[in-house]
Amino acid sequence: MIIKGPILIPGVPDQSGDILDEETIRKAAIIIARNGVLIDVQHTLRNVGKILELYVLDAPTPWMTGSLPKGTVMVSIDVHDEDIQQGIRDHKLNGFSILAAPTRYMDELDRGIT
Repeated sequence: MIIKGPILIPGVPDQSGDILDEETIRKAAIIIARNGVLIDVQHTLRNVGKILELYVLDAPTPWMTGSLPKGTVMVSIDVHDEDIQQGIRDHKLNGFSILAAPTRYMDELDRGIT
């Protein structure tokens, strides 16, 4: 099963109330693309899929019943875990979350990103 959606949206608070700007989000997208990430559910660190596509929107883009702003990071994921696929079909799993390192480590990860 392949699923697609936004993983980081500039100016929109996440579940923790953090709000990221477009520049920070673009840097995060580059780090993800360069280093890869584990695709898990609820930060269990149990691999359930693989990123097939990752890109940053260059302009506001219609999405479902609204619009996503420029700078939003979109992802397509191949979910290979059958239990997770069923959770998606049953609408029990309906969004993405990013497990991120504390900001003091970002400088070490993004050396050379411009």
